Amino acid sequence: MIKLSIFLTRRPDLSHDEFVDYWTQKHTPLLSTLPAGEVPVRRYVQLLPTDDEIPGISTADYDGVAEVWVDSIADATRWFTSDTYTTTIAADEENFLDRSRTRFLYSTESPIFG
Repeated sequence: MIKLSIFLTRRPDLSHDEFVDYWTQKHTPLLSTLPAGEVPVRRYVQLLPTDDEIPGISTADYDGVAEVWVDSIADATRWFTSDTYTTTIAADEENFLDRSRTRFLYSTESPIFG
């Protein structure tokens, strides 16, 4: 499987709390309205930052991270270029994301412990 870590930054006119509220309460429920089988995603997790800090260690400047697991990069490509994604999901992202600052990390997991 391929894991996509998608680093998200809010629109400059929104507070972090407004971003979180929109992402979790309005945007995410859109996924449940899509036709069954259309989303080739095996797992979807939202990571929300805490206010914690460790002295001397820099903190990433993102408002959240979406983790998406797919069977292959072909599935990811099919999803992120589909009409449904571009007209429904991406269109709604304009309401809370600064899409110009969104970054993707494509990875595989190599469990070490735990």
